[in-house]
Amino acid sequence: MNAVLENIENSEAHFRFTIDYKVFADALEKTYKKNKENYQVAGFRKGNVPRSVIESQYGPTVFYQEALDLIMTEEYEKAVESLALNTIGDPDIEVGEIEKGQELSVKASVPVVPEVTLGQLEGIEVVMPKAREVKERDIDKVLEELQYKNKKITDKEIAPAEKGDTVTVDYDCELDGTKFEPVVDYKALLDDSSDTMGFEGQLEGAQKGDILDIQKVLPHDHQQPQIAGKTACFKVTVKKVERIEMLPLDDAFAQKVGNVSTMEEFRTEIKKNLEQAAAQRVQMQRNNAILNELFKRCQVKIPESLIMQRAMSMLEQFSGQLEAEGGTLDLYLQLINKKSGDFKREVWEDAENSLKADYILDQIIKEKGYTVSEEELQGGCEKFALSINMSPENARQNLGPLVTKVEHDLKAEKAFQYLLEHAVIKEDNGDKTA
Repeated sequence: MNAVLENIENSEAHFRFTIDYKVFADALEKTYKKNKENYQVAGFRKGNVPRSVIESQYGPTVFYQEALDLIMTEEYEKAVESLALNTIGDPDIEVGEIEKGQELSVKASVPVVPEVTLGQLEGIEVVMPKAREVKERDIDKVLEELQYKNKKITDKEIAPAEKGDTVTVDYDCELDGTKFEPVVDYKALLDDSSDTMGFEGQLEGAQKGDILDIQKVLPHDHQQPQIAGKTACFKVTVKKVERIEMLPLDDAFAQKVGNVSTMEEFRTEIKKNLEQAAAQRVQMQRNNAILNELFKRCQVKIPESLIMQRAMSMLEQFSGQLEAEGGTLDLYLQLINKKSGDFKREVWEDAENSLKADYILDQIIKEKGYTVSEEELQGGCEKFALSINMSPENARQNLGPLVTKVEHDLKAEKAFQYLLEHAVIKEDNGDKTA
């Protein structure tokens, strides 16, 4: 084993190492013995074909990849250890041409823990925006959402659809000669404010089992100019018609939904929650402002491979949340009128910034020597357990390896608290919203 570090650039190490041919040869023999039952050659019983015959029939490299897989992890780790590299993430490995009897030459690149140079941590100036005042209409909106969430739904088996009903349909769409993927179980709300697909208004009077051919001329000012003014043809199958009845917003509603005695109490509770949410948004803006200034003062280069991993994880998590609510990422982007490329660039930037924050805070922890007491760790474990709907009783024992994460998060909180305590925070008394 011989390992040589070529360079470390942008927090990514590039190095070469060798593997003794005997190590590879032993792996080849093990691979042959493991797989020989899978080869049949005329004149030999199954499982008794000599390795040389298999290699002549299927090529001399037939066992190479599996043999390399067998030894590469251990050999790679030896090289990393000999070079004293603090690696993170998975490596890219390239094996050179293999010649019988000659040691193998391997080229590798892998992200390493970024070097962080801390700048001035004290005196970061931020302006705290004023939290948005909660108005009566904000409380009304929450109540309307809760009213809709707790609506009473009645199937209308034979009665025709009318305003206020929800109609579940399957539909096909053809536009300018192009057929789109069929949509299944689309729920159309029949009211004056909802005409998402363009055919909802023509579902009034429809009954379960009806098949409708509907044409809709798209508006000339459509956000996609290439289809503006063209006619979309829908074939709609009505699967279900449901009548929605809203519960009155009275004391009985407050008791059922809010677990309080009166609607007045419920409105007070909603206002309190909205004010807390507004305060949290202000704190988040303050924290982000501190971090953005910190990024300017500190030096850290995050490997692109790590940013990619974090960005993909964030995208998958967000997509999962949308799917749990019955949506998709594509539909979400349509609703907010944002291009996929622009959205992914924003996710990439968020991923890079979150990694910068992680490594800068880690360096602050290291330089300040922050530790966590047993009492703090116990409290942190109980709080974390509650956040994932786990009983706080015996939380430290039940969390297992997650205790390490809890301990690290507590140290990071102390590091950020240092920044807060030494920041210059000014209140913005202007008429700004959180």
